[in-house]
Amino acid sequence: MEVKVVHVSPTYFAPESALGGGERFAEELARAMADRAEVKLVSFGRQSLRENPKPGYERVILKSRTRDLMTPFAAGLFRELRGADVIHCHQLFVLPTFLAAVFGRWRGSRVFVSDLGGGGWTPGYQIDATRWMEAHLPISEYAARELPGRNKRHRVIYGGVDLERYPMRPDLSHDGSVVFLGRVLPHKGIHLLMEGLPPEVPLHIVGPATDAAYLDLLRSLARGKDVRFYGALADQQVIDRLGRAMALVHPTPVDENGSARAHELFGLALVEAMARGCPVIASQAASLPEIVKPGVNGLLVPPNRPGAIREAILQLRRDPELWARLSLGARRTVEEKFTWERVVDRCLEAYASA
Repeated sequence: MEVKVVHVSPTYFAPESALGGGERFAEELARAMADRAEVKLVSFGRQSLRENPKPGYERVILKSRTRDLMTPFAAGLFRELRGADVIHCHQLFVLPTFLAAVFGRWRGSRVFVSDLGGGGWTPGYQIDATRWMEAHLPISEYAARELPGRNKRHRVIYGGVDLERYPMRPDLSHDGSVVFLGRVLPHKGIHLLMEGLPPEVPLHIVGPATDAAYLDLLRSLARGKDVRFYGALADQQVIDRLGRAMALVHPTPVDENGSARAHELFGLALVEAMARGCPVIASQAASLPEIVKPGVNGLLVPPNRPGAIREAILQLRRDPELWARLSLGARRTVEEKFTWERVVDRCLEAYASA
């Protein structure tokens, strides 16, 4: 019997809402799941919207009564949740998740949560909402290490990529450039990449910049180097860029205790690059070692070490045979583990086991 699943996310992937990996994660998962279940994705914004992007998939944006993106409320949420076999919430510490958990328990729906690292005002800080949930569905083993609440039941689902939208590059070649893909914020460690960047290697920085002071710092570090800032690009432009680059660099830093905290619970940009045959140079931090296997699909470097980033970039530049091997390995890794179909498999198995 077909399962009816309602995904609930406080924000959605759009410039007027949010352009983060968490928002993209919820939308991509819901879209892929619609091939095997009846799916609705409920989010909140300044204007209401109801559409059917594909058969079996309804996308609903409720007009929020609040101005805070991460503390939205609309009474229509309860109407949208009625009849759901499964309620899958994205973000734990937000008001819609708390309300959905209470409503789901009352109406007999199975409630799950994937905490993607964001948060806003919610009674969930004082009242443990996990008591009303079947289980956590964390997106990495790293995210599963410190699950909040007394209910620790969980199943790691990871994240994925659409292999048709992100095809393997047509031939084993690159243009010598490296790419950073993501929000331009200090916790992404882009300043470490800039400090370690060899002057002869072009760097393309792709992603929205909302911290003006940090952007100014990066521009000062770019002097004398070939660095280009693009801001947020359309998906096809990102796909094209990844298909030409030598490597994606993801230089996540750690604090004085060696922790990346709640940052990089899963590196969606990494698997999107790898699908295009783009090897990844990443910090040995957070969830990144679960994705990047040195000598197989990329290289890991010690966090907070610009010199190590420089050496890794030059290693790929000087060794075309290594680069070609990693390029093929990157695509193979995604095909075997990080497709949205695989993520849907894990979710449906978790739903059924409850």
